[in-house]
Amino acid sequence: MNFSGATPITLGLLIAFGLVVMYTIFRNSFDSNLPIIFYVAFFALMHSIDGDVPLWLIGTGFGLSLVLRFEFMNNWFMRLVKFLELGALGAMIYLSAIMLWNF
Repeated sequence: MNFSGATPITLGLLIAFGLVVMYTIFRNSFDSNLPIIFYVAFFALMHSIDGDVPLWLIGTGFGLSLVLRFEFMNNWFMRLVKFLELGALGAMIYLSAIMLWNF
């Protein structure tokens, strides 16, 4: 791993931020703006460096994050959306970690 540049450091910080977002979602704090900020920053970084994380995965995670902000959903449906978003976020962090390892 070669950490001579701003891109690997920024990617590492974004991975850490993603773990904080996962903790926030897992803690059932759905009214937080951290997931929205994370997805916008993640999309901007992947767009600027031509990353390996597919756009459909980022868009799916962002859409699920927006759906979780509704408080009038059924408890079962909210758990399903939370599970799917944590899965999408975990896949994004995993693909980012592979990108960081290959720098």
